Amino acid sequence: MKLKVRLQKEKREIELSHEPGRTALQTMREGGVTLPSLCDGMGKCGKCKVRFIGTAPLPSQADRAVLDPVQLREGYRLACMARPMKDSVIETAFDMSQRIGTVTASHIGDEQTEEDRWEDRIEEEIKGTDAEKQTLIAVDIGTTTIAMELRRAASGKVLDVYTCLNPQSAYGTDVIARIRAGIEGHGGKLQQLVQGVLKAGIRQFSQMAEREKLCPPKKMVISCNTTMGHIFMGYPLNSLGQSPFQPVNIGAVSLEWEGLQTFLVPGFSAFVGGDILSGLYACGLCDKELYDKDLYDTGLYGQEKEGNWLFIDLGTNAEMAMGIGGRIVATAAAAGPAFEGRGRGGALGAERIAAIAVLLEQGILDETGLLREPWFEKGAEVQIDIPDGKGGREKKKVWITQEDIRDIQMAKGAVRTGIHFMAKALTGGSYEQIERVYVAGGLGFYLDQSAAARIGLVPEQLQSKMKTVGNTSLAGAGLLGRELWRAEGLPTEQVWDVMKGLEDYVVGIHVFNLAESPGFEENYINFMNF
Repeated sequence: MKLKVRLQKEKREIELSHEPGRTALQTMREGGVTLPSLCDGMGKCGKCKVRFIGTAPLPSQADRAVLDPVQLREGYRLACMARPMKDSVIETAFDMSQRIGTVTASHIGDEQTEEDRWEDRIEEEIKGTDAEKQTLIAVDIGTTTIAMELRRAASGKVLDVYTCLNPQSAYGTDVIARIRAGIEGHGGKLQQLVQGVLKAGIRQFSQMAEREKLCPPKKMVISCNTTMGHIFMGYPLNSLGQSPFQPVNIGAVSLEWEGLQTFLVPGFSAFVGGDILSGLYACGLCDKELYDKDLYDTGLYGQEKEGNWLFIDLGTNAEMAMGIGGRIVATAAAAGPAFEGRGRGGALGAERIAAIAVLLEQGILDETGLLREPWFEKGAEVQIDIPDGKGGREKKKVWITQEDIRDIQMAKGAVRTGIHFMAKALTGGSYEQIERVYVAGGLGFYLDQSAAARIGLVPEQLQSKMKTVGNTSLAGAGLLGRELWRAEGLPTEQVWDVMKGLEDYVVGIHVFNLAESPGFEENYINFMNF
């Protein structure tokens, strides 16, 4: 049979060969049509919605749960559920290369006064010099989103931004799904997808540099989790998908790619990657020797390593680290898209957390996460008050369903379990010694801290110590790019001092597999409760 797929955004049509019994999503994927599927083709996320022109397959239960009656009558179906039994024409308006409003900003060093702003000071110093024209690229390859920045090499000032959904989400929402796809023979396609995004960003930045009479970028620093790094490099994924979960390489990488001297930040293990190391670097939690002394003294990097801290990156693969008296442990928890994506009711992660806190206070939701009737079936509209991401607050109404609550429960249960085991390893389970909690990731900008503590995402004792720091993976990549640029012209071994220093720093950190920790399941189930 034939499937004609009309790609509305690209204004073109392609014809694919389709076998009976297979889903439209499977055929489209193999034909090079990238559709999002954040539930790994389970019919739950609704992201792979397409429209059949003419006769459509009968709607499945999943279609009826996600799509309204009007959409069903108009021929809309979930591509992961639809199994066409005759020649069909499918229309899709979703463009995976679209730019999205990913939060790329960070709050690193925001304690400084305006007079002390390091970036402004350096910008003034280099005005009219050759350094003013030098640029570099910082990249954060996330499981859900990809963010790139063109920066002034000398000061780190952001000159341009490129962001998009990670097109690999067509193969599943988390790193486990991507690993499975790679093992099943899709590794080349996954690599092609991510490299295509980076090439598009490089083209945009090169054009911008030419327009503004800046030097084209020569260096690029990529920060990402271990799986994303393996896919970018084309490493086999088999060893990441089975015990003892050994990465092919987690050391720093330097290569020439697309005319750029490209660096990959080293990682910790199979599931704690360079994105977390970049975050720790951006927050000043690494060894002092790895930093530019002048910038370190300005407070740019935040707190010193000797402090007692907790760092959490609330992404699809929630990675975290804790440092007490110079001893550091790290782990990762599978959170899925609950913190980053929209729920069934359309609410974002931070909005769902705030709504859950309100429902708990109102008694509409019990501690097990069960909505009372009549809200259990239809969901509930909730008035929330959350940070607006700009230093203020915003009141809004959101709709939240029982499934939204379960998603957050599972994600926060995993994160909270990770915090528990790290504290157990360093303090015997006490949180009193922790002086500051760094919450990284786009969600952090909109996270109401009292709501986070109320639902049990973080221990109540740490609520007043929370600091949202944004996309520290991207910020760290930018700062490391600046350090590498400053070393330009020096012998190769000196250029590598920062990256090699980070590799040495990682050696002293104990990374453990959360799921293999004794008592994991019991604690996870307990921490799912509110």
